[in-house]
Amino acid sequence: MSLNQSIQQIKRVYFLVTALRWLAVGLIVPIFVLFMQSRDMNLMQIGIIMGLYSVTVILLELPTGGLADALGRKKVTLLAHAVDILSSLIILFSFSFWGFLMGMSLMGVARALNSGALDAWYVDSLQTADPDIDLQPALAQAETVVLLALGIGTLTGGALPTLFSSLPAAENTLISPLSTTMLASLVIQLVLLAVIAKAVHEAPREEADQANWRTAFSSVPAIVIDALTLTRQNHSLPLLMGATLIGGFTLAGVETFWQPHFADLLGGTAEKSWLFGLVMAISFLAGVGGNMLSIPLSKRLNHHYALVAGLARALQSVALLAMALLQPVVAFAGGFWAFYGGNALNSSPHATLVNREIPASRRSAMLSTQSLASYAGSFLGSVLLGAIAENSSISNAWILAAIVSMVSLVLYAGVARQQPRISMAHDEDVPLPESS
Repeated sequence: MSLNQSIQQIKRVYFLVTALRWLAVGLIVPIFVLFMQSRDMNLMQIGIIMGLYSVTVILLELPTGGLADALGRKKVTLLAHAVDILSSLIILFSFSFWGFLMGMSLMGVARALNSGALDAWYVDSLQTADPDIDLQPALAQAETVVLLALGIGTLTGGALPTLFSSLPAAENTLISPLSTTMLASLVIQLVLLAVIAKAVHEAPREEADQANWRTAFSSVPAIVIDALTLTRQNHSLPLLMGATLIGGFTLAGVETFWQPHFADLLGGTAEKSWLFGLVMAISFLAGVGGNMLSIPLSKRLNHHYALVAGLARALQSVALLAMALLQPVVAFAGGFWAFYGGNALNSSPHATLVNREIPASRRSAMLSTQSLASYAGSFLGSVLLGAIAENSSISNAWILAAIVSMVSLVLYAGVARQQPRISMAHDEDVPLPESS
């Protein structure tokens, strides 16, 4: 198999798994908060539920990333999706605050297990096939697949409740218009589990070869210590983690509260669910545009990825202010789409900066460290912005999020000062820290 064929095969497998994963997520994205509200959850309770999800990810993020490095990325990914299926079943059957807490906690476990595992497989496989590969376009292409899958999922997820509007919508009804999206997502998750088992092939690695669950768990603490030590000793990673935390903070504020805010602007709720799906789907198309723009913009700016990431974050800050202050539905939607376009524009340059600072043998753990920062920000955003939304207004919560978002410009400026070089740094140039 030629070099190009090998790289294309890696991409095909990763893109297929990625598409199925985010299609399942996209189905519930446009109506999930409405689904919880339909079962008598208020905004404060929803903020706490989403916050607990983030806390669960925070607590397990590094240990599960270390487990993927020690045991193998495929095994941990399979476990992650099995737990995800269980969590979706619990949420589908939940009619109480405690039921949703349990379901979202398990979803947090699944997210922590999944975080960084297959992403690390993708990056390592590409760099094994071609050590000189430029990761930014490959990461941007992968993110485009994510957004297209989310866009298709949200259109479908928004349309399903309308298509099944004749179903009963009472608070104590299991199969309601809104719950049809949960059922559809479960079907996709089952297909995804089978595809991962069949299509993903992981070559034996020094630490994962012959590993079993017991030895893998015993090696996790050392891997986590190495990951934290590397982060502490690196000049750029703490700044990038800070920017990641801020990104999680602002994204939580938008994802959690845009649906009730948009419903207020429309003067309606779930009966217009197709509009929620349409708005969210267009936001993902805006994200595709942001991803595609990141490749020529990075080249035009001479691969100064910190500058590209900072410009994207500035766009998100302005978009948040527009969402908070503009009342017309079209103006709000424009700000919403600009926010997601900026989020996508930021994604692959930021990921490239992170990946070129970390060694392959600790990639899952280090990507989990970044994800941990994101979910720490998500937790803070869910709880703090949830309290502001409940006691003041969603608009005021978004104004605060915009102010916080601007702080990340300073962090990216610091990364740019630390990394004036243009050439890519490869994994083999990054030493492992000595275990303490």
